[in-house]
Amino acid sequence: MSYRVEISPEVQKEIRALSGYVRSAALKMLHELSQDPRPPRSKELRDKPSVYRVWLLRKWRIVYRVEEDPKCILVLRVRLKERVDYDRVQG
Repeated sequence: MSYRVEISPEVQKEIRALSGYVRSAALKMLHELSQDPRPPRSKELRDKPSVYRVWLLRKWRIVYRVEEDPKCILVLRVRLKERVDYDRVQG
């Protein structure tokens, strides 16, 4: 069963600011997550149940929350690894 992907206006801005090849890879990954929100390469964040991160092109991370009812993925961040502040990510 596929999941709906929700992207906040703030994250949409982050995605639009990405260079073309990174943006393309991010959109492809979001599509893949809609089919399998917990792929083997994803990792659930410590102390943040249902919040995951997945690597994108070695330097980038996508941080997202999986909601089972309704089947939804809420994208929280698409940033360089060094710029993701996991403490500020809402779980």
